[in-house]
Amino acid sequence: MPVAKRGTLLIISGPAHDPDRKHLHVVCNDPDEHGNVLVVGVCSVTAAPHDATCILQAHEHEWLHHLSYVFYARARVVSEASLDAGVAQRLMEVRDDVNGQTFLRVKNGICRSPFTPRKVKQYAGCADEQPEAA
Repeated sequence: MPVAKRGTLLIISGPAHDPDRKHLHVVCNDPDEHGNVLVVGVCSVTAAPHDATCILQAHEHEWLHHLSYVFYARARVVSEASLDAGVAQRLMEVRDDVNGQTFLRVKNGICRSPFTPRKVKQYAGCADEQPEAA
C-alpha cells in the first residue's frame, strides 16, 4: 500500500472502554528519505474540552458523521512499513483521501496547535517561536 500525503487510514485507537474503536487518521506527508510519515488522528467533538485548531464538518470526509477535530496532541511520526503492516494485519484500513482544502487546514494546524508535540513540530518544519525583542 503506498502511503502518501492526503491519504487516510482507520486505525484502532479507541479509549479503554472501547479499545477496538477505529479513528480516522490523516497522512500529512509523503514518506521521507527514512520511510517515515506524520499522521494525525481525528475525533468527534463531545462536551469534553478539545483542540479547536482544526474543526472538521461531517461532509469533509466520507468516514465522518459528526462534527470532529484533529487531535494534534497525539500526532506522531511513524514508519511507512508499520502502516503497511497494520493494514496487512487488518488493524488499519485504507480510506479515501481528504480533499485538498481540508488537507491544507489539517496540515497548517500542525504548527498552529499549542498541543502538537514539539518533536512533531520539528519534524514538520514549524518555525520556532522567537521571543519578541524588547
